[in-house]
Amino acid sequence: MSSGELPECARRLIDERHVFLSLSRRVHEDWAEDVLAEIRGGPKGRDGVGVDPSGLFGDISADDLHGSVLGVSRTGAEELMRLLAVGSFYSGPEASLREPDEMRDTCIRGILDAVGGGAEFFTNHGHAEDGDAADYFAGGFHYNSLASVLYDVCLIGVTRDRLLITWRFEDA
Repeated sequence: MSSGELPECARRLIDERHVFLSLSRRVHEDWAEDVLAEIRGGPKGRDGVGVDPSGLFGDISADDLHGSVLGVSRTGAEELMRLLAVGSFYSGPEASLREPDEMRDTCIRGILDAVGGGAEFFTNHGHAEDGDAADYFAGGFHYNSLASVLYDVCLIGVTRDRLLITWRFEDA
């Protein structure tokens, strides 16, 4: 798959009641400014699906975002994408997330590939501090909340030209 658009399977995979998924072109020098623009209404012509995040955030700055996220490996990004797309924070991650599922896993790789080669990934999921040993499917986890809902966990993919945002929002 070439970078530049989300795969069609993303529309079937994403839980549109709780997840915002977006792929857009970068326009700011600082990727955090691109994220803020996107969650506040986004540029026209972006490729996205799911909940509208524009009313879910208070006044956050690029510095707030940078201070709330940690880097994550590509493998970690795939695990996080599984959790954000089809998991649940309130009732706990489903055991099936640990099991291979060819259709789901191929779709997730396609979503992550859409941002382009050499992407850096970031999350506010606290287990990112554990590096390669991180367990994103652990029943209990901490996170740096940025939205106005009870739970909000993001995965942000950044290249020089593109921005991928996956953000799951849940209330009790």
